[in-house]
Amino acid sequence: MRRRWALVVALAALVPALAACANSAGTAAVGDVAWVATDASVTLPGTGVTPVDLARRHVGTAVSVGSLPSALAYTTDNKGLLVVAQGVDSLHEIDTATHQVLHDVGTGVEPDAVAVAPGGTGGKGVALVANLDSNTVTPVDLGTWRAGTPIAVGTEPVAIAVSVAASGAATAFVADYGSNTVTPIDVATLQPGAAIAVGPGPQTVAATPGEVLVGNFRNRTLTAINPVTLQAGGTIALPLNPSGIALSASGATAYVCGSAAVVPVAVVGLTVGAPVALPDVAQGIALSADGTTAWVTQQSGTLVPVTLATGMVGHPIHVGGHPSAIVIGPG
Repeated sequence: MRRRWALVVALAALVPALAACANSAGTAAVGDVAWVATDASVTLPGTGVTPVDLARRHVGTAVSVGSLPSALAYTTDNKGLLVVAQGVDSLHEIDTATHQVLHDVGTGVEPDAVAVAPGGTGGKGVALVANLDSNTVTPVDLGTWRAGTPIAVGTEPVAIAVSVAASGAATAFVADYGSNTVTPIDVATLQPGAAIAVGPGPQTVAATPGEVLVGNFRNRTLTAINPVTLQAGGTIALPLNPSGIALSASGATAYVCGSAAVVPVAVVGLTVGAPVALPDVAQGIALSADGTTAWVTQQSGTLVPVTLATGMVGHPIHVGGHPSAIVIGPG
């Protein structure tokens, strides 16, 4: 994506002076597989999504899905991997067992994010694709693989997350980088609500049933949104420019990556913990299945583990390109 990689390159000048951490081996549950979008850049576009066996530290053969794969999400049964490809304006599904591309469908212009919401034909879910250059979200019924009517949102939507209430009602939250807002979408009706003002340059978003967290890139802050009232709450300062957020299984802790660090944030009270320095500029983050390790993609073409209990940084795994998005699931 033109804007995102301009920002990533600029991060090198923004890396904070953080305490260095000693190396450790890093851990992963047997069977954990990370899928990494190694989209490179618009001047050297990649086409592959790379599987990495984390326990064995083995990098598999990349699966080609089209130019500039940039965002990932699992299907509801964890058997399919959804990939948006910016260069060909499309959404794809990879079978995580066979590594075959099963489906593809056109989206809006320059899709930059994808999330899965409940619903769809046969209960297979609805993929919501945020289109950076169209200022829309494209809903795709994963039971039929048909795209629905685009949903108008704010300017330059770059991230999306879904909050599901105890009642089963679901709301998608779209980070609109260019308009400094988050647009809520009622998943049942696929209608957008009133834009919610957040900080400048909302770049990443994560959601729990009780809280939505938005990372604002341009002023290094984190804004909380109440998913029931759709009102923005507190905003706190971060020691980095946020580019990714991963939530613990309980939803109690958010791990925010960006610049060259990872920082834990207690969701209740929004208390920022001590940052962990990384070897290089961070882009995406995901947690191991057992929740003990954060795996972070770095601009240098590597994937690095951080043991969350100790803050120890393990040895990087080279995956190539400029890896951005990452998800972790069963092999």
